[in-house]
Amino acid sequence: MSKKTLKAVTPFGEFNRTTGSNYTHVVVWHSPRAYKVFQSGVSSYANGGGIDARWIKDQGYGVTWHGSAAAAAKAAKGRYGYDLSSKVAGIFEVAA
Repeated sequence: MSKKTLKAVTPFGEFNRTTGSNYTHVVVWHSPRAYKVFQSGVSSYANGGGIDARWIKDQGYGVTWHGSAAAAAKAAKGRYGYDLSSKVAGIFEVAA
């Protein structure tokens, strides 16, 4: 399976993922926890891996990637697992 870089352009920024999955939509979350990590700008997070590095890369937002509009809508009705105080900022299409 070859990987490709997907891009979602939103009012909150541009989000990218390199993946072998065929994601079509993203949910962008206002996440106080992600924003706090982003503001700290801790280079060990940015250069490392894991969710903290992703939050820094995603400019302090939580971003979840989904294979359909319906899956994104369902996720947006739930909670963002890494920060239960998060609120949905919006659902956006992934650029082809």
